[in-house]
Amino acid sequence: MKKLTALCMAALLCLSALSACGGKPVEEKQVDLAAFAKTLTENHEFSGFVERLDVDDPEFGAVMLENSYPALKDLELAQLEIYLSMVSFNTGEFALAQAKSPEDAAKVKEAFEARIASMTEEGVNYPETVEVWTKHAKVVDHGTYVMLVCSEEADAIVSEFEALFQ
Repeated sequence: MKKLTALCMAALLCLSALSACGGKPVEEKQVDLAAFAKTLTENHEFSGFVERLDVDDPEFGAVMLENSYPALKDLELAQLEIYLSMVSFNTGEFALAQAKSPEDAAKVKEAFEARIASMTEEGVNYPETVEVWTKHAKVVDHGTYVMLVCSEEADAIVSEFEALFQ
């Protein structure tokens, strides 16, 4: 009888420990994307024509956002940093976003992948642009954070992005 009681108590203890682990959502680490963008521009070589897009500018910023990332205009994002080439010979850019939900993060990722597809279409862009976007563009995500980077240093930049969440 003592063995049965001890076994029941052990099982109850295990169940209570397991139930304490569930139910609480895991909090996502908060990352300042503007600060990370600044670090990228300081530490990595991007085209001399890459500039921060002011997405709050109702004229130029809104038009460039619509032209480059049309799916983003309808999303409510916690943070958005886009650095675009301001000339048609585009051999590098990056975009960083924090969505307010996992569903919106998936939509951001789709928008970033669509940007890569549009930049790799033959006949639409310069051959050098197509080559760089084909070989050196990546989209990565962590929870509600998503990054697109097109750079010959993309692998190093992806590593830096991933390190933000360590």
